[in-house]
Amino acid sequence: MTNTNLNKNMVDGQIKPINGMNEQLLSTFYSLDRNDFMPEQMKSMSYIEKNLILKNDRIILKPDLVAKIALSIDLKTDENVLILGASTGYLSAILSHHAETVIVVEEDEEFLLSAENAIKINNLNNIVFVKNEISKGYSDQSPFNAIIIEGAIQEVPENILNQLDEGGRLLAILQEEGVCTARLFKKNKNNFDNQKLFNCLLPALNIFKRENSFSF
Repeated sequence: MTNTNLNKNMVDGQIKPINGMNEQLLSTFYSLDRNDFMPEQMKSMSYIEKNLILKNDRIILKPDLVAKIALSIDLKTDENVLILGASTGYLSAILSHHAETVIVVEEDEEFLLSAENAIKINNLNNIVFVKNEISKGYSDQSPFNAIIIEGAIQEVPENILNQLDEGGRLLAILQEEGVCTARLFKKNKNNFDNQKLFNCLLPALNIFKRENSFSF
C-alpha cells in the first residue's frame, strides 16, 4: 500500500471521526503526508495511533491529538500563531494552511533541521523557524493571535501568556497528578479566561519551570 493510501486511511480512521471536525481541516490532513515529517528511523510508525517518544521528554504527537489541537485553536487566515517546540514540524505544517504566518521556536538543532527539511519538501513558505529557548517564547515578534505549546506542562508560563495579543488565545496541555487536560486561555485585557477542551496523556516538558507561572 502506498504512503498516500496509508495517510488517507489514517485520516479516515483517526481524524475524520473527531467531533466537530470540518472539511477544510480534513482536506489539509489529506494533502500532507505525515510520513514526510517523521525521522528516518521512525517512518514505519508514521500513521499509528500513538504518541512517539523522541528524546528529553519530547514527543511526536499522535495524529488525532494534532487534529484536536488544530481544530481547537481555530485559526483565521489573517492570524499569526507561535508554536513552542517544533517536534517534527507536522503541526506547524497543518496550521500553515489556516494562518497567515506560523512562527516556530525550537532549541534542539536536530529537531529544527528535520522540521525545516520537511517544510521545504512540502513547499510551505509561511513558516518561520527560530532557534531559541522554548520557555522564552519569542517576544521580539509578539503579540500573537495564538500560541501553542507542543507538549505537556505543569503550569502556564506568565511570560508566554503575556505574548498574546488582546483577544488572543493560548492552547496548553496541563499535567496534574499524571492526568493531562488541554485548556484554551483567552486574553481579556489583563485577565486570562480559560476553558477545558479535552483529556490526553503526555509526558511533561522539563524545559518549563514552575517559577514565573500562573496556576489555574
